[in-house]
Amino acid sequence: MKHLLNLFLNGNLEESLIDDYQEKTGNIQYMELQEQYSLQKVLVWFQEHGQIERILGEIDMIKEKYLYTSFSHGINHNERVLFWAYFLVLHTGLDQTSIRIVLDGAKYHDIGRRNDLLDPKHGARSADMIGTVVDDPIYQDPKNLNLLKGIVELHSQSDKNASKIMKKYKIENEELFDLLFRILKDADALDRVRLTYMKKRFSALNPNYLRIPDSKKLLKAAHSLNEFYEKHKEVTKGKSYEKFVY
Repeated sequence: MKHLLNLFLNGNLEESLIDDYQEKTGNIQYMELQEQYSLQKVLVWFQEHGQIERILGEIDMIKEKYLYTSFSHGINHNERVLFWAYFLVLHTGLDQTSIRIVLDGAKYHDIGRRNDLLDPKHGARSADMIGTVVDDPIYQDPKNLNLLKGIVELHSQSDKNASKIMKKYKIENEELFDLLFRILKDADALDRVRLTYMKKRFSALNPNYLRIPDSKKLLKAAHSLNEFYEKHKEVTKGKSYEKFVY
């Protein structure tokens, strides 16, 4: 991610990053989509709003020793989920405390993983662990830590379990919880474009399951971001233990 952002800031991001998206447009759900943001447009938006340095700082603050070392859920996945979560949360008008919760959720949502398979319980394990990882002063307030734990636990479960999770963590602000978990879930889902099936012709992301309208405009950009990582494996943080699933 830092390599991408530095290329962009220096005006050197000139390569075409649309091949992966064009190859996957056979997804019937993609055909129903209209407006799509390019990755360049997303980066320009971040720059115009003075947020590039914040993203770089957030990436530097990821505590990698806690992350799940994985073929498809390691540091590269975490960076991309963080990138999309930040873009989505900045479009909500939420305060800095809520933004902090979303960003920490994006960074550490998978620390409870034990494998790369479908595992609905890994969110609960991540929630159990996350209090020992985050150290921002906002978490001295139990309500903030419980919000973080709640969205992390729910990210691997059905949205229908939201009420149960709220009760478990004594979360009272349903509207805020609903928005935060939808941002985290959509950011995580956008990186499903890295997963394919049918001889790599179709993306594993079904945009119909995305919850936030802005998320559905980011498929093209999400494909481009993953394509960038694929083309620059040598400079990604996870190069020593991750393989790319394309």
